[in-house]
Amino acid sequence: MTRFGVRQRLSSASKILACSILMLMLVGMIYEQIGRRQDRRRYSQIGRSIDIGGRKLNIFCSGEGDPTVIFDSGGHTAGYSWVSIQPEIAKLTRACWYDRASYGWSDPAPSPRTPRTVANDLHALLQAALIAPPYIFVGATFAAFHVRVYNGLYPDQVAGAVLVEASDPDAWAHAPAFMKGGLASAPPLIKKLSCQIAQPILLNFGLLRLFGNPGSGRPFGMENLRSDQQRELSFLSKNPETARGGEGCDLEEVAAEVRSAGDFGDRPLIVLANSTGWQAPPGGQYRQATDAFNNYWFHQLQPRLAALSTRGELVLTEDGERAEPIIWAVSRVVAEVRGARSKR
Repeated sequence: MTRFGVRQRLSSASKILACSILMLMLVGMIYEQIGRRQDRRRYSQIGRSIDIGGRKLNIFCSGEGDPTVIFDSGGHTAGYSWVSIQPEIAKLTRACWYDRASYGWSDPAPSPRTPRTVANDLHALLQAALIAPPYIFVGATFAAFHVRVYNGLYPDQVAGAVLVEASDPDAWAHAPAFMKGGLASAPPLIKKLSCQIAQPILLNFGLLRLFGNPGSGRPFGMENLRSDQQRELSFLSKNPETARGGEGCDLEEVAAEVRSAGDFGDRPLIVLANSTGWQAPPGGQYRQATDAFNNYWFHQLQPRLAALSTRGELVLTEDGERAEPIIWAVSRVVAEVRGARSKR
């Protein structure tokens, strides 16, 4: 075969490959759009959509009285996670849960989402929904960062807080490698490209939907729900649209915002922590590192979180995710806030 013939065959193969790629991209986009339409019809909205300036966030409230308790869900978790706990607190006072941008029934927002952007969204939501302060905030896992930053930005609106299984930016340096994930050691630029370029491509061309949105993790609060509610929470927390949220994409910025947020002064604070230590994976490779991390977690980190308030209290429980200790802690803070008010 002549060189000209080889070139022709290579050119034809390149065209076929390019057309195949374009066809796959088109099929992926159609698959994703069909999936999104089906997602919107899958579960009826609980709550109401409030416009915060070109975007809408979903919030659900019930009960009467003040201070209002605001529940913020754990990392990669929709507000529906509080559906069994919020009604119990609503027997005492007004209680609300909401969906952060991209989760549940809330619209997406520009990525990355840091605690400051989340706190400002929540502030705009509470104002637009005419939910007046003071507030008691309940933040689970990563949402404890949002609570701390909200308190730093709007301290006059915060009456107290409950932090559930909360961490701290300093914990990252102490955590064993198996806790950090695959991108932990990657350069900041690679992490940024992954969040801002790779994830949107995977989302828009249906690949996240096809592979079940890997890496989204287990939603917080599953054990408090019936099996049908667990399925709903999993869907609202892990459907591909949640990848638009970009939570945790810029850990350096997250850490800086939390560290600069300050403390809670003399307002009541309960830090609710699981008394069971972290478990190393089988094989013994990380056992020593995990033991050291547990020592840091229980004897340094959690007491330091409680010390964010002069009225802070650390409470260890067998399972901090269960409804009972959370309801107890929130009820306790509500009573303390009301008691302090009655003494004035």
